[in-house]
Amino acid sequence: MKYLRDKNILIILIIYILITINLTINNLPLYTNVINPIFWGCMLVYLIWKIKKDYIRFNSNKKYFKFMIIISFIHIVIYFYMGFIIGFSKSPYNHEIISALKNIIIEIFPIIGIEITRNIVVISNKTNKAIKILITILLILVEINYNILTTLYSNKQEIFKYICGTLLPLTVCNFLYTYLTFKGSYLITLTYRILINLFILLSPILTNTDWFITGTTGILSPAIIYSIFRYKDEKENGEKLEKRITIFTKISYILTFCFCITLISFMLGIFKYEPITILSNSMVPKFARGDVVIYKKLNKNELQKIPRNSIIVYQKDGQNIVHRIVDRIKENETIKYKTKGDSNNTADRNLVGADQIKGIYIIHIKYIGFPSVWLYEYFIQGNAKVGRIL
Repeated sequence: MKYLRDKNILIILIIYILITINLTINNLPLYTNVINPIFWGCMLVYLIWKIKKDYIRFNSNKKYFKFMIIISFIHIVIYFYMGFIIGFSKSPYNHEIISALKNIIIEIFPIIGIEITRNIVVISNKTNKAIKILITILLILVEINYNILTTLYSNKQEIFKYICGTLLPLTVCNFLYTYLTFKGSYLITLTYRILINLFILLSPILTNTDWFITGTTGILSPAIIYSIFRYKDEKENGEKLEKRITIFTKISYILTFCFCITLISFMLGIFKYEPITILSNSMVPKFARGDVVIYKKLNKNELQKIPRNSIIVYQKDGQNIVHRIVDRIKENETIKYKTKGDSNNTADRNLVGADQIKGIYIIHIKYIGFPSVWLYEYFIQGNAKVGRIL
């Protein structure tokens, strides 16, 4: 009887996939924001009712739960610090409270529904590999954006990029999720997926990855996670006991070392992006004293093409100043900039030349620079290089 009821779940998914294809091909605007979350909300209600009605018990094997939290954290750290090497971009998501909650509902509800659906089908058909493969394929099809596929239909190069950058990682990840569900429970996969997605939804900046990097990391990450869990499972079952240090421990040491080196290099300004602490309120309400601004270093060509209204970091009398460009002035075949603090009544007295400019504002993080402000005020005020995070 369980098999037949699980078959009904599969039928529901197939019907929904067909409806999804039709709606997204016709570019229905409400699909992503309304129809998909509502479907998975209703699906969650049905799944919870089914669990209680049939007394379905999920796997009690939760030994990997904390382990997955650590892996998720490592994944986020690596992803974030890749941005210091390949660059950052502003998040496309609105971070106001209402908008953030809306985005979380739109993104997280389907993930919860997908993973509980996967769990119910997998635990009810542990010995049936065909059903496990089928549910994995169906859940892959559920997450595909068919509207993008139709727009790329005539462009072979873009289709190749979409397959490598999106479809292959999606496929590999879903087979990993099915494996983790089989070995543990939906808690393991939900932990990983929700933490990663919450970081993407709530972070003000995201790593500026292209299709190649997205595809490579999207395939390698699940492969590494699978290898770690497989090794840990084999070791706990008495195999390969001669290895005293696990692969995960080695990876943790390497990642910790890389993290420390990257952080130190970032603070020293080795990368393309560099942080400075704001010591005054001249740019209120954009940012204030105690905030940390991350700026992007510019090459010679970029220094001559900075648009009006941009916020730049420049040096004057040994101090770093972060003000907004209010005008571009041409002097002797070179461009100079008139700047002004947003909260100041008048523009800065002197024009800023390209040789003074260190970079252009990208993002700021509130409050975390106050320790540097306090150190500057009490110990090195008047002697230190203003703005550098200590």
